[in-house]
Amino acid sequence: MEENLYSLHQLEALASGDTAFVNKMVDMFIQMAPESVDRMITALSEDDLEDLGAAAHKVKPSIDMMGITSLKQKIRDLEQWGKNRTNVELIPSLLDEVIETLNDVVQQLRNR
Repeated sequence: MEENLYSLHQLEALASGDTAFVNKMVDMFIQMAPESVDRMITALSEDDLEDLGAAAHKVKPSIDMMGITSLKQKIRDLEQWGKNRTNVELIPSLLDEVIETLNDVVQQLRNR
C-alpha cells in the first residue's frame, strides 16, 4: 500500500471527534483542490503570475490543514514567486510538482 501524502491529524484534533465535520472538510478539499489547480494552470498560461500567487495563497491553508507536508514550502514559494514575479523560470516545474501531488492527494482522499 502506498504511503498517504496527507495527514488528517490536525483536522481531527480541530474536529474533537466530529467525524461528520472531518468528512465535510475532506469533501470540500476534494472539490476545491482541482479548482485551484485549474486556476493556477490558467494563470501561468496567461502569464498572470500575480493570480497564480493569489491562487496558491488561497489553497495554502487547506494544504496545511490536510497535513500535506511535502507541499508546505512549495505552495509558499509559488505564492511568493507569483506575487513578486521572481524565479519565473522555476515556476512551471514547481507548479507541475504541486499539481501532481494535489491530484494524488485528492485520489487518496477519495479512496480512504
